[in-house]
Amino acid sequence: MILHQPEAPAGFAAVEAALLDAFHRSQQAARDGEPIVYVLRQRDLLGQDTVLGAILANALLSAVRTLAAEGNVANAIAVGDDPRHTDHWIAILHDQSDISGELIRLGPGHVGKALT
Repeated sequence: MILHQPEAPAGFAAVEAALLDAFHRSQQAARDGEPIVYVLRQRDLLGQDTVLGAILANALLSAVRTLAAEGNVANAIAVGDDPRHTDHWIAILHDQSDISGELIRLGPGHVGKALT
């Protein structure tokens, strides 16, 4: 199962809806034994865009790590400004059963950045 973080939620209700959707999709994937990959926005993970985007991205990352701790194959990709390698990493993480609970950062956007 591949889940792409939605763009900038308009309000807390949109964050809640996105998290509920992620929960139900992940729950079904876990039941089916399907690998789970969340594709997140790097700027949101670092708190460099909107507050609601940061809440959503970090909650999704927490969900990935919890799913992995429970024995599921679940990983996340943080996509920066250049998304051209995203599909490559999705395929790698989706096809590997021995990698779980990892966050792969694409691009150098996180290097030397302070949380804001």
